[in-house]
Amino acid sequence: MNILEILAQVYANKKYYILTFIVAVIAFIVFYKLMLVNIANHSLKIFIMMSGYNYTFFTLLSFVVISLLFGVYINLVVYKFNLIKTIKRKKGGSIGFWGYFGLIAGVFGAGCPTCGSLMFTLLGAPLALMYFPFKGLELRILSIIILLMAIYFFGKSIGKSCMVGKLK
Repeated sequence: MNILEILAQVYANKKYYILTFIVAVIAFIVFYKLMLVNIANHSLKIFIMMSGYNYTFFTLLSFVVISLLFGVYINLVVYKFNLIKTIKRKKGGSIGFWGYFGLIAGVFGAGCPTCGSLMFTLLGAPLALMYFPFKGLELRILSIIILLMAIYFFGKSIGKSCMVGKLK
């Protein structure tokens, strides 16, 4: 089975749409708050004035994509957990590290390049995003790529285990 067939099987159950939406909204709120944590009054308007419309647009767009991909990833994890619980046996490998690594890369990219990213501040390098050529957008692109890989490999592990379709 290819990954699209596996995702179609997972999303045949409507509860997974709701779970994707909830996880995506929570992840987006976390990214949004991290982006504005070092901005005066936590104002999006001030962030736009400091970083520009294009940067803000691509930042928010990448946050939406990362949040949705993380929601899909979490659905695959929940789906596989439910399958394992249902059929009482474990098959296939776990690629859980990659999905969480993708989310972490996105969190490090969340922030204002001139004010600092909260995550880099915790590591002692508050203005680290200023030294990236695209001011942290490359971390978000990396996060999207890693999450896509995680979804692909995790979906393949579900398909390889011949477990798809056994849980409704």
